[in-house]
Amino acid sequence: MTVLPFQFNEVVRLYNRVSKLNPTTLLEKEHGEPQDIVSISAEGKKKQILAQTKNEVLERIKEAM
Repeated sequence: MTVLPFQFNEVVRLYNRVSKLNPTTLLEKEHGEPQDIVSISAEGKKKQILAQTKNEVLERIKEAM
């Protein structure tokens, strides 16, 4: 990584902030992050339900034979 002269003060301030933190504080912050949320559109839900229904019908037909 290259640090240009005009960035030097910012890098030193960041280093000072991070060096003052306890390692346990850093680990606790990682656990506090929110979980990813996935939302499925109405069309996606319909496709998923149709696929599940199709698979169930095909399985029942195979069992009946």
